Formats: sequence, C-alpha cells, structure tokens
Amino acid sequence: MRKSLAISAVLILSASASFAEDLVIGAGAGYRRPMAEAVAAYEAQSGKSVGEVYGNMGQVLGQARESGKMAMVCGDKAVLAKAEGLAFERFLPMGTGKLVVAFRKGVSLADPAKLAGDNITKVGIPDEKSAIYGKAGRQYLDHAGLAAKVDPKLVTVATVPQVTAYLATGDVDAGFLNITDAIGAKDDLGGWVEVDPSLYQPIDITCGVLDASAEGFAAFLATPPAQEILHHYGL
Repeated sequence: MRKSLAISAVLILSASASFAEDLVIGAGAGYRRPMAEAVAAYEAQSGKSVGEVYGNMGQVLGQARESGKMAMVCGDKAVLAKAEGLAFERFLPMGTGKLVVAFRKGVSLADPAKLAGDNITKVGIPDEKSAIYGKAGRQYLDHAGLAAKVDPKLVTVATVPQVTAYLATGDVDAGFLNITDAIGAKDDLGGWVEVDPSLYQPIDITCGVLDASAEGFAAFLATPPAQEILHHYGL
C-alpha cells in the first residue's frame, strides 16, 4: 500500500519510519498532487509500492542525503543540480514551472500588480530562501516595483501548499503559488492570475534519478497516461 509522507516546516520523518516501500521518491510540496497521481497510476500498473516524501526542498534533499534510500527527487533543476552530497545519475524533464498569484473566495484580481491595492491586506508567500516559488515571488515583487507596497502585507510560510491552505481558510487575501497547486485546489480558491514569466527566473522542473531502482517509474513518467497527468497540472 502506498504511503504518502508530508514533511512539515518543523519535522522531518525518520528514515526508519519512511522507507519500507519498493521505491521512494521525493518532491517539492508544490508538486505533490501530480506526483501522487502519477505514483498511484504506476502502482496500479506495476504492482509495486512507492513511498512519497513531500516538503520544503531543503528538507526533502536533506532526507535524501541522510537516508541514502531515496531513488528520485523532483523539483527545480537548478536546486537539484547544486544539491550537496547527492549524485544524480540523470535528470528527466517534467515541464516549466509557472508562478501565479491566487486569491481567496470573495476577492478578485485581474492583474498580479493589484496586490498593492488597499483591498489586499495579507499576501501569503512560501519561504523566500528555500522554496522555489517564494524566490520567484520575491523576484517578481522586486522586478515589478511592488516590494515597497506589498512587503508589509507578506505572510511567510514554509511551502506552497501552506499558502494554498491559508487562502482556502481566508487567512490571507492572496498568495504566490505554482500553477500546479492552484489547479489542484481550484475549488477552494477564488481564482488566480499568471505572473509575467519575464519577471522571475525560469523554473525548469525535473526529476533527478539517484538509484537504478527508479528506472521503472522514470520510464512510466514518459508514457501517455503519466504525461496526461502532468499536463493537466500545468506542466
């Protein structure tokens, strides 16, 4: 049976409790939805069990290093390529990451620049130091000249799904997400608008293979059923 493990901002589950499956993969929390669906489809086809670790990329990479048992990690290629203590055999292209500004129900934004408006009082953003879309959100605010007006409204959390949760509960009016999580949570959101990609550094989403045990799942990710899942989530 598949075990899905979410890493919180303050907790990394121990390797002894986490890696009993045939294969273990890790990914940034913002890509949990498509990866979990792809894993479920692969398990149904192959009969193998796959453990999943999701969270802040720094935590996921740390878990991969400490356990030595994670066979694949998916996320921003620029981050994976610089990860210390991990030797990726190859990288599988997954798609281009897209930054969006999402808003809660009862709010409507036609343009990301409207974050500076008086009707927006709290703006969720993932950790700017370690989360891909927190970094991209910071780059957008700086390049668009919005930092002075929006920075006092920022509510920083660890991961994209935490921003999504705050939007769903109305604890923030708007927030920076990747389009993948926005699509998955669309019923809980008022909507979203894409950010001009020229205002943040390109985000190349890949899966880095650490061990040959990942080859079966890697091959599955290139098949039409898996590609349909990824495309559905904006990749």
